[in-house]
Amino acid sequence: MAVYLARNLTIFALLNHKRFIPRINNYAENIVPLFDAALFRSQFRVTLAVYDVILREVQGYIVSKHGGGTEQIEPSKQLLIFLAYMASQESLREISVQFGVGIKTVHDVVKSMSYAINTLLIRIIDWPSIQTQQAISRDFQLQSGIPGIIGALDGTHIRLYSAPKGDRDYFNRKQFPSIQLQVVCDSDMVIRHAYTGWPGCTHDARVLRNSSLFEDGEQGNAIGQRNFIIADSAYPLRNWLIIPFRNTGHLTPRQHRFNRRLSSARQIVERCYGHLKGRFRRLREITVRKPPQIIAIIISGCILHNLCVLSHDDVEDFIDEDHDVDANFYPNIYLDGGCGAARRNEIMNALL
Repeated sequence: MAVYLARNLTIFALLNHKRFIPRINNYAENIVPLFDAALFRSQFRVTLAVYDVILREVQGYIVSKHGGGTEQIEPSKQLLIFLAYMASQESLREISVQFGVGIKTVHDVVKSMSYAINTLLIRIIDWPSIQTQQAISRDFQLQSGIPGIIGALDGTHIRLYSAPKGDRDYFNRKQFPSIQLQVVCDSDMVIRHAYTGWPGCTHDARVLRNSSLFEDGEQGNAIGQRNFIIADSAYPLRNWLIIPFRNTGHLTPRQHRFNRRLSSARQIVERCYGHLKGRFRRLREITVRKPPQIIAIIISGCILHNLCVLSHDDVEDFIDEDHDVDANFYPNIYLDGGCGAARRNEIMNALL
């Protein structure tokens, strides 16, 4: 009996013994300060100037918060952990080893920092004023020859490691779980509108119709009278949302030319997604499972993207092709507006 009890006590002790995990000590405190500007940018995907901007905004918000467990972490280190997470596809375990903290700490830092950035820096994603729309329109016209464009709209799929609660609605037509992200970007690749949260099976047009952008467009609240957004043929044609003519084999030369110019202008939103996912590689696949946290991470990525673009940091180093744009390949399911057809013809006929 004594031998049996001793054996069980030994097994119990082994099962409850906390496994030692080697960590790198003082990486953030002693190693990162030795980085020059180029190395810092390559590791954390933002410049030192952008890092300082974010830190000034969030440090007061999180200064009294623990990073996780019993570990107290300075806001500067929390931000480095979050940026390392967003910049890579490394696991929480790998990041915990790199920064010498626990895995739970990394999880809690990512959660708190993404919420802080969403709360304090969401203004970085702002809809352009009428005056700013005029400047954007001029830039688009120089690029495409089409006057009146103030933004390019499209959707992409943010891959998920697993569907929340196993919900099949998160699986798109390419059969991987995802969440939809819809953005409008301007001629400089600045994201002017971002909307996310719908599961991967959702039609792009349905995402649009449930966003504030659609209501504002229909009511004429957000877009100047002679201005409009451009999109692909998955979206409904409206007087404020212009899509290409559908090629049924009978397009006129003018319609072909219009489509080519519209397509050239729309490439900016594809480049925007390429930069977003190429720079902040976490958005290639998100491993957290709770939708509110997923949404916070996605919007944080959009905010970081804008901070980089607005700081005139060179985006070309990071642009990759986004293979998850239009993963569903759905045709438009909503009726086009008659006034939209008339507006498109008017724009086409005015082209030189």
